[in-house]
Amino acid sequence: MKISTRFALILLSSAAFAWSAQAAAPMLHDGTFVGGTYDAYYGLVQVQATVQGGSIVDVRAIKFPDHRRTSREINAQALPYLLQEVVSKQNSHVDIISGATLTSEAYIRSLHDALLLATK
Repeated sequence: MKISTRFALILLSSAAFAWSAQAAAPMLHDGTFVGGTYDAYYGLVQVQATVQGGSIVDVRAIKFPDHRRTSREINAQALPYLLQEVVSKQNSHVDIISGATLTSEAYIRSLHDALLLATK
């Protein structure tokens, strides 16, 4: 019984933290914002985020590894999924895609930069 009570408290604490983190999210200004360029080992990644009505409506990878067939195949699957997650969650706190770890990390870092610009 004590374990389930503790577990419930942890869940409630986590839910409260998630709500407060969302409530404290900075307001995004409309426009197109370009993040920094980050090395994903096989090439550079840079994104451009578009904000309309205070919401992220599009994120386009303007630089990404595409000089090798494997890189093109990985990014053809990973980039649309990352876009979907960002638009759904409306922030840069998205999961890294297995098999595209380095690209995902660079994408998220560049997106974070772009969203910081959108708050100014």
